[in-house]
Amino acid sequence: MLRKSQIITIPALLGTIFLLTGCPPPAEFTQWQRTSTTVDGVKAAMAECGDPVGGSLTRYPINEEVIHFQCMQRLGFTRKDDFKFCEIMKDVPACVEERIGRPLSLSELEALPFGDDEGFYPIKPDSGRYESMQITWRKIGASPHFSVQLANDKEALPVMYACGYPKPLGSNLAVASIGRTAKAQRCMIDHGFEPKHEMTLVCLPYPQVTGCKNNAEAPISAINR
Repeated sequence: MLRKSQIITIPALLGTIFLLTGCPPPAEFTQWQRTSTTVDGVKAAMAECGDPVGGSLTRYPINEEVIHFQCMQRLGFTRKDDFKFCEIMKDVPACVEERIGRPLSLSELEALPFGDDEGFYPIKPDSGRYESMQITWRKIGASPHFSVQLANDKEALPVMYACGYPKPLGSNLAVASIGRTAKAQRCMIDHGFEPKHEMTLVCLPYPQVTGCKNNAEAPISAINR
């Protein structure tokens, strides 16, 4: 399972760069290079790999970002910054598949850790995090305005407990698996809640997961507004 020290999402990684340098990270298309390939050629290749804008690393779920990255490598591109996705995100399914040389079975996929739902982040002592920072849901249709966040969180927290999130949030020793997270998220959706951030959802990158396939009556896409 993923240790707390390994829970590094791409937005967090980029945020750290911004804080250290005072500058936003460069656009993705400026980081790829291939002999005799122009900037327009880089952008065309990124579009071919499923990333048509070539801007930020934060627009897609992590596994999809890895797939885009691997596609560019297969097309013969290298990185100017020497960034290697799978050295950092070793437990991302696309990285595991690359390492073992075959597609994952459904049971293997569901057993891997899912690091995008902060409700399952372990909280280390003296980390500066606390439970309310890890409430990832609100009632469908509730205002996202900060003035009602406390009321929204108070409504969501007991339902998160009932749906299988750790009580208190952060008391678990490791992040949950993809399969367990999908079940907890399915439960929250069934109780009329939506994620504060759509990237939290297992079913965006892994629609084949059991908890997602049982979602015929209320598709995940219906709450991604």
